[in-house]
Amino acid sequence: MATIITMAGTVHTQANNPPRVWEASLIIPTYELGPPDPNPALLDWGRRRSRPVYPYTMLDTLTDKRVEKSYKAVYLENEYLRVTVLPELGGRLYAIFDKTTNRDVLYTNHVIKYAMVGIRGAWISGGIEWNFPDGHTLTTVSPIDYRTRIEADKSASIVIGDTERVQGMQWAIVIRLRPGRKAVETEVTLNNRRVTPGRYWYWSTAAAPATDDMRFIYPMRETYPHAFWPIYSFPKEKGVDIGTYREVTNALSLFARNSKRDFFGVYYEKSDWGIVHVADHRELPGKKTWTWGTDESGKIWIDKLTDADGQYVEFQAGRFETQMEHEFIAPHRVERFTEHWYPVGRLGGGFDEATRDAALKVSLQGSRAVVTANANARYEDAEFTVECNGERLHSERVSLDPAKIFTATIDLPAKLSGEPLVVSFKSKDGRELVRYHTGTPVDGNPDFKPATKPMPDPKVPTSAEQAYTEGLAADKKSEEQTARAAYQEALKRDQGFAPAHTALGLSFYRSGEYEKAADHLTKALQRNKDMGDAHYYLGLVRRAQGRIGEAVDHLMWTVRAGHRESLSRYVLGEMALAAGDVRVALEHLTQAVMLDPRNIKARTVLAMAERIAGRLDAAEQRITSVVQEMPLDYLALHEQYEIYKAQGDETKASEAQAQLWRLLGREPDSVLELAFDYAATGRLVEGRTVLEDAIKRAGDGRQGMQMTPPKRVYPMLHYTLGRFYELSRDRERAREQYALGAQGDPAFVFPHRVEEMDVLRSAIKMNRNDGRAAYFLGNVLAAQNRGEEALAAWRDAVKLDPANAVAHRNLARALWVVAGKKEEGIAEYERAIAAATNDFHHYVELDKLLTEIGATERRIMLLESAPETVRSRSAYVQSLAAAYTDAERFADAAALLERTNFTSGEGEFTALSIYRRAHLGLARGHQKANRHVEAASEFIRATEFPKNLGAGATSMQSQAREYVAAAREFELAGMREAAEKLWQRAASEPLNSPTQPSEPWSDHYYYKAVALERVGRREEARALYQRLATLNDEDRMLEAEPSPPEGAIRFALAGAGLKWLGRKEEARLALQHALKMDSQNELAQSLLAELKPPGRAATRRTGGL
Repeated sequence: MATIITMAGTVHTQANNPPRVWEASLIIPTYELGPPDPNPALLDWGRRRSRPVYPYTMLDTLTDKRVEKSYKAVYLENEYLRVTVLPELGGRLYAIFDKTTNRDVLYTNHVIKYAMVGIRGAWISGGIEWNFPDGHTLTTVSPIDYRTRIEADKSASIVIGDTERVQGMQWAIVIRLRPGRKAVETEVTLNNRRVTPGRYWYWSTAAAPATDDMRFIYPMRETYPHAFWPIYSFPKEKGVDIGTYREVTNALSLFARNSKRDFFGVYYEKSDWGIVHVADHRELPGKKTWTWGTDESGKIWIDKLTDADGQYVEFQAGRFETQMEHEFIAPHRVERFTEHWYPVGRLGGGFDEATRDAALKVSLQGSRAVVTANANARYEDAEFTVECNGERLHSERVSLDPAKIFTATIDLPAKLSGEPLVVSFKSKDGRELVRYHTGTPVDGNPDFKPATKPMPDPKVPTSAEQAYTEGLAADKKSEEQTARAAYQEALKRDQGFAPAHTALGLSFYRSGEYEKAADHLTKALQRNKDMGDAHYYLGLVRRAQGRIGEAVDHLMWTVRAGHRESLSRYVLGEMALAAGDVRVALEHLTQAVMLDPRNIKARTVLAMAERIAGRLDAAEQRITSVVQEMPLDYLALHEQYEIYKAQGDETKASEAQAQLWRLLGREPDSVLELAFDYAATGRLVEGRTVLEDAIKRAGDGRQGMQMTPPKRVYPMLHYTLGRFYELSRDRERAREQYALGAQGDPAFVFPHRVEEMDVLRSAIKMNRNDGRAAYFLGNVLAAQNRGEEALAAWRDAVKLDPANAVAHRNLARALWVVAGKKEEGIAEYERAIAAATNDFHHYVELDKLLTEIGATERRIMLLESAPETVRSRSAYVQSLAAAYTDAERFADAAALLERTNFTSGEGEFTALSIYRRAHLGLARGHQKANRHVEAASEFIRATEFPKNLGAGATSMQSQAREYVAAAREFELAGMREAAEKLWQRAASEPLNSPTQPSEPWSDHYYYKAVALERVGRREEARALYQRLATLNDEDRMLEAEPSPPEGAIRFALAGAGLKWLGRKEEARLALQHALKMDSQNELAQSLLAELKPPGRAATRRTGGL
């Protein structure tokens, strides 16, 4: 018998009130974010979390100032759900409220509290975050574009998105509430607008409350723990239920391996509710869990990210199976897929199956089956059936309602006990809503094979292909310099290796080094005349060089060969437009669109060509379709305006223009994006008009169609307009605009396009004394990995504009990391500091340079001379404490650390490391003076995790080295009981969590063995020593250790194990090898001293403590 149970809440709005969308202010308590770093993220991989940041700024100044801040919020609402979106915070879906249960569906953080997690630094938790082309991406806490609309079926939606500035790729997400549906739909579009490949991933990151009854409902048998090896079983691994929050002590992310089902989510087993995500697993195979863990190291993030909302977990959906690799996205490729998010409840446990229409659970209870289901829409007269081995056991017509729970209990014949059941619901028109076979493998993968350890590709020093493949892996991660080095290595092994020449040709084309690009691409074709990509990229290069005939020849070769034909025809169409040949342009662009109907850029430029040719009706029809699909595309919106204007429809033209400028007014770089789009087609008139309008609007305070206080005009608008005038042979106006650009404020002016190099070089050619243009040119050159040219430009900049502190800083970095002229770099940093005394970044960077040359006293003099505004910054304090520690002023370092609160980032333990060095230094000072109790106390303090340092303790990671040292000091002081407790603690603390995939290899492994032996656990000690000795043998180590150590620590630990086993000569060689890799390794030094021939001095204590 089926039963319908009404949910706790009340639904007032029914279908006669359709979904609505509106904008309103939302006050959220906010910890103010300090000013962005005025220094561009150039020549500085260390601060970028391994991904490119420039031209964006670093957001690394957090404050503890809490204010009531008003945010622009967009609300969507239908009968069942209310959704809140914050366009000013990366378009984050801030909250989903379930009106049927009066409950927030996601983890909703009721305060905006930044922590250092994002690529640029600042990041916030809660809701759903959209990540493209990287994780915790560049605009995750920044304003992005948006547009609201009511769709043809009366759905309410907001379209959020951006054209990111590192690669110029576009993304948009339609967040939609349909009438009568209790689900949020997110339709994702990823668009590489460029004619070259991009690098990317996509992940939607949702947060859910972390509670003891929370369980990840993930259809997987095996999972990658953010590593390709080891592989974990799910939900149990080493006796730990890693499907829960409560049992995982350490931070842990898991990726489903070979899951072939479309759903996942979380469920709260005691409170009996959950959240479902559904998407086609073929489109979004990525299913990720994330938890900070229950240790103090995880709990510390509660205070870092919220005030009163507690801990959260994440459930994420991704375009790829894991986040361990990026991929290329082809030029002009448009990817589109849809996700569904909805709440469920009263299922009696985690759901067994879920679709976009419903979720269900089947519980087998003896001779009965209990079926519970949540539907996402009303289905009258739906068919509910239960079958077994083709026999229908139950069938009835039922009504499903999103505000109610469906439950049914089915009696099962004894003869079918243990046999699999098939449970299904169909709408009255026969459409299957959900179907579940109880015998289905949990991951839906009947061909599943357990993972085996991946074997590394054996190194072949002569293999060009192997070096090339390594270059591709770096290329996908935007590690341009590493990729180039690998490609060059491939050419050393085979000087004609065409794939490497092609990859280098593309790389140099991207950076505007066209002669180098052409050379490599020509050589690729010498080896392989039919290499399609080499023809295509050489066509692009020859176009950029103005050798149009050759460009056409290469692109037409690809057309005839059918290689990237749609793309090549697009480029040929652009070139024809630029040459004024509209007929040829129409021919190529029509073919491009026919071959790839998804191509948004080609469809837009085809509409432009149709407008120019006077085919206004066709142009209007085409551009309307494009804007419907991508309503945030600047070029499409401007073309819509131009087409309406050409038709004489002033009303529609005005509306289109208003929509466009509401987007362009957010960010001047968006104006440049549109202007350069027009320049590529030779339409300088439209480009000039856009730039002139932007300058006028900024000057008179108009943003979009609203009046705001006037603001500065971004200098690159003037410079680019000047270049457009120059190309139009109007040198006087060009000179005027260049002069206005030179007078502009240089703060946060970070040009990044190859086209902007041409603009700035032209400005400098017209005015050799323009220091601002030289500074900007250096920035864009450095962004394109042209460090030596950037250095030269910045030299000119500081000569012509000596007051520009950032130019001095940039020159300092170039002298340091490009030219290796460190003393000159120091002098330039000093000039930067003199010009901007209160910028703490300059002090911190100069300190790193001085550290590199071992100038400890100069570091201290520099840092102690800083003004009070700098001294308040935790990054400065960290630098000074490190300098004190290096100078063996341990007490000063410890005192400084104790009185400062640090804003450490995810995975960052620098302040804690300095704290430990300081207290170990104090301990050793007491040792030398035979102050044993004081020494023991300091060794113990070195194991602590002071909260102000921003790091929490881990319950399953050893501190054996310090405990052994403290125990020995207590023994020397005659305090046997205190010593014994520490020996026992050193012996008993685990080295690692069972759910931590990587081993935290350190000296503690050796000292744990020492402690085990000391407390009489000799077999355990022997086993650990033998494990360490195995590290000396490469093959045995790789076989035994899923996560083997690297570097000096490997051989230091191997030497320790071999020494204990009596294999002294092998131990000596291992320890010597460790010291070759790290001459300061204390463990290797001390153990090697003990192995010296009799009569030679040995250390006082084993291991040097």
